[in-house]
Amino acid sequence: MSGLMKRFRWIALIMLGMGLSMLRPAAADEVPGEQSMRSAMLFNFLKFTEFPGQGVDKSGVIQVCIGVRDNRQAEALAALSGRKVAGHELRVIDFALRNGDCQVLYVDSRQRWNALAPHPALRGALTVSSYAGFAEEDGMIEIVRQDDGIRFDINLAQAQRAGFHFSPQMLRLARNVHEP
Repeated sequence: MSGLMKRFRWIALIMLGMGLSMLRPAAADEVPGEQSMRSAMLFNFLKFTEFPGQGVDKSGVIQVCIGVRDNRQAEALAALSGRKVAGHELRVIDFALRNGDCQVLYVDSRQRWNALAPHPALRGALTVSSYAGFAEEDGMIEIVRQDDGIRFDINLAQAQRAGFHFSPQMLRLARNVHEP
């Protein structure tokens, strides 16, 4: 592995560690689950993403809507509520209970994505999922599990069409970037 790749992996691990440290504390002997790692990655994606316009709802909150069936994933994502990104509070809410538009959508399956994607409340939302093929199906960020850890793919073309810009560091850390 080249020195540059080792350096990027270190940066990725540091980013993930920073995100995990912001989640509610686990028992001392508990290893963070995959759900917590996905949640931490989502938090870090938000920190390294420039939203179109102000990227917040009328109250100055970034509304993160979730469409998940896994209760552990929902709990891990809900732990992000109240955290701040660029001075804006995150509000994590089930998509069905949302109030207004979503600035971010996290879905856990192709079925949920297909059901929610056309909804008007998601126009201009950053979309994230961990199901295989999400970035190829017009999702923006796909969290990918690999033998050596968790990585992510970015559909840059879709994100740019919606007005999102990712930091160069985030783009370099991505496993794949689908460019316009």
